[in-house]
Amino acid sequence: MSRRLPLLLGAALVTTALGVVPTAAQATPGAAAPVVAAPGNQPYASYWYPSSILDWDPATDPDARFNRSRVPLQPRTSDPALAANPNARAGEGKIASLVSFAPTSNNPSQGSADPNYYAFGYWQYVDKLVFWGGSAGEGLILAPNPTVIDAAHRNGVKVYGTVFFPPTAYGGRLQWVRDFVQKSGDRYPVADKLVQAAQYYGFDGWFVNQETGGGDSDLATDVRKLMQYTEAKSGTEFMWYDAMTTTGAVDWQNALTPANSPFLQDGPKRTADSMFLNFGWTSDGLDSSRTLARQLGRSEYELYSGADTEANGYNTSVDWNTLFPSGQPHTASLGLYRPEWTWKSATDRADFYARDARYWVGANNDPSDTDLSSSWPGLAGYVAESSPITAKPFVTNFDTGQGDFYNAAGVRVATGGWNNLSLQDVPPTYRWVVDSSGSKLSPSIDFRRFLPGRLLAAADRHPGLHQHRAALPDQPASRREHQARPGGQVPGRRPDQAQGRGFLHRHPGQLHHRGRRGQHRHRLGAAHARPLPVRGPDHLPARAAGGRFFRIEPGV
Repeated sequence: MSRRLPLLLGAALVTTALGVVPTAAQATPGAAAPVVAAPGNQPYASYWYPSSILDWDPATDPDARFNRSRVPLQPRTSDPALAANPNARAGEGKIASLVSFAPTSNNPSQGSADPNYYAFGYWQYVDKLVFWGGSAGEGLILAPNPTVIDAAHRNGVKVYGTVFFPPTAYGGRLQWVRDFVQKSGDRYPVADKLVQAAQYYGFDGWFVNQETGGGDSDLATDVRKLMQYTEAKSGTEFMWYDAMTTTGAVDWQNALTPANSPFLQDGPKRTADSMFLNFGWTSDGLDSSRTLARQLGRSEYELYSGADTEANGYNTSVDWNTLFPSGQPHTASLGLYRPEWTWKSATDRADFYARDARYWVGANNDPSDTDLSSSWPGLAGYVAESSPITAKPFVTNFDTGQGDFYNAAGVRVATGGWNNLSLQDVPPTYRWVVDSSGSKLSPSIDFRRFLPGRLLAAADRHPGLHQHRAALPDQPASRREHQARPGGQVPGRRPDQAQGRGFLHRHPGQLHHRGRRGQHRHRLGAAHARPLPVRGPDHLPARAAGGRFFRIEPGV
């Protein structure tokens, strides 16, 4: 960017009064261990130069089949009435997250035997995830891992690969940009390959970061035409980074201006689906950006105002009141650059989880209780949660996508650390909202134990977990089936829709559903909890995903 160049199988959700369950000692997150594999056995994520992607064919690429995601993008619901935070808005400013999960090269396709990984779990606040990477010495076009696509899509989040043309000072070559826009008749061959890669691997689009100087207006026009060609022929999306202008120069505007707006909307032609504004935005700049976006027939929420958190994380200075003014509509959306600081700066896994919570939901570890006077209130104070739970059945065992052992049907079958986001379950929506009239519980993820369907609750203390919206048939409750661990999605009593939050109820053995139209209780007797067969992701061998799943059949 402009300022420089650049399996938890067996985890259990637990709640403890006035304390956090300790976790086992972990390796330092900032120093990823090298991947060691027998030659020819380890598949890696794909990356190319503009010239080399022309030769790519998934039929002859031995790693291609291991890089496919088959998890479709899930629909999401975001009900303002169920927002944890009264200040958070649904349907206004959104969040795009630019994350470097691993190096460009030698990035294992489907996880590894290393628990030290950025196992992101706050998908409910993110609209788009950019799989950030690329370098002059490795490759400029980077496709996302299928593990990341799986987890993001399961939560209703779009995923973009990256096209990165670095500054010349860091190895960038203008010829690479010219190779990118080359034509063959009325076709753009590299664009065709971008579409093929996105469709074959199962992701949604590309983030284009063109920071190589020396171009002219003709080259800038060619870049726009390539993107317009791609938009017109496929559903592949683009997010454009505010760097190159219509003159061909690299000149960061920090706003939507006439110099860069054609890279978003060029007259009647849609060039990109969104734009990432450089980090130096101001109040006046965002106001004028909103005005220009509307004049172009586009939404101001397609503009993602950059916040660079790579170096300082939640200690980064952001003008929150300009972006998300109190009592007024949001001015624009937010683009987070390198939020994995929470992992890279952490001393161990417990520290990573604490830092990630501070980053996303604020210092109180409660999305309903954010301090907007703080320099970093937490994103939950501005953007309402979204949930992919829109239909039944819903299954979760609180798998975080990393861990220290494997269980199959409740039996320990392997020990040793691992990461694989394909196995991550939909994380709790309300991490952690705790209704309490007594001493407050402190929920956490326990990486040490496997708890087979055990209800942990306490009188007058119950944490909120998942927001849901699910159609329910009008039939006796004893015949309704839904898949959930205690505290998850719970059927209501209406014949059309149930929408609300699932809580652990104050009485052990019951679930409590709080909806917009009232409250319902359902008994969960031991006879109603039975294990389900365990299935792995389509592109992985069948394996245990964190112990036992349960189908819950509420009693009448």
